[in-house]
Amino acid sequence: MNKKVLMIYQIPEGDAIRRITFNRKVFAYNLQSHNGKYKRKSQGLLTEYEKPIRSCIIFEYKYFPKIKEICEKLAISYKLYEIIQIID
Repeated sequence: MNKKVLMIYQIPEGDAIRRITFNRKVFAYNLQSHNGKYKRKSQGLLTEYEKPIRSCIIFEYKYFPKIKEICEKLAISYKLYEIIQIID
């Protein structure tokens, strides 16, 4: 059985630095230099995840400790719920 975690998080409004830092640590993002001449995709912590709505992520349970650590370090408020898929 594959356990997953549902995380609902809230980054303080207007805090772009914290939001960008969180997104870069957790998700993959595009790096560009020289006006887009060089492009590459940076690897974030989560490679497979679901994002059903804004500020909500579903990810595998094994990433739970690291995500929790990132949220606490950046002072992001969050709620975590354990979810289990019952029927495939």
